[in-house]
Amino acid sequence: MFFILIFDWSNFLLDKSWHEKFFYSLFQSVTTRNGGLVTMDINEYSVATQLMLSFLMFVGASPSSVGGGIRTTTFAIILLAIFSFARGKQSVKVFHRELDQEDILKSFVVICVATLICGLSIIILAAYEPFPLMHIIFEVTSAFGTTGLSMGINPELSVLGKQVIIILMFIGRIGIFSFLFIMRGAETTEHYHYPKEKVIIG
Repeated sequence: MFFILIFDWSNFLLDKSWHEKFFYSLFQSVTTRNGGLVTMDINEYSVATQLMLSFLMFVGASPSSVGGGIRTTTFAIILLAIFSFARGKQSVKVFHRELDQEDILKSFVVICVATLICGLSIIILAAYEPFPLMHIIFEVTSAFGTTGLSMGINPELSVLGKQVIIILMFIGRIGIFSFLFIMRGAETTEHYHYPKEKVIIG
């Protein structure tokens, strides 16, 4: 909400009263959680605000909800893991609890796969659709977050573009892990291990 206020104070919100500025910003920040409702034309916002809304839709809603995206807990775990690593910690602790290493690994898998899927979708649409890149980014993150928000280009997309959006909505709705479970084969038990190798990172 504060970022929208800052980015559009001298743009869309310029001629609005203080309470209109507050409620416009609050409503648009909340509706990216999967509300799907708009009180104004998204195209009237600045590019910075449109990017902010795209990021919020990419993160999506909380787990066990009907929202899409990578989920708020995944994003929180990623931030906590980075913060702990930067401080030289060997584990991630929060609220007097220690996060399970498998959950941390799952969070990184989810955000990496989601970034690859959305990135590939943006490249495909940018290559075959005659629309500005910002419009394409917004539609891709909206589909992945299953929010229902749009900048109005969906009806004019080609058959390929619409198929990409449909696939993104499906993946965003069932979740990255459910999608990966569909794609992977049967789980196998490893009967041996090779010697471990250290790799230079960064």
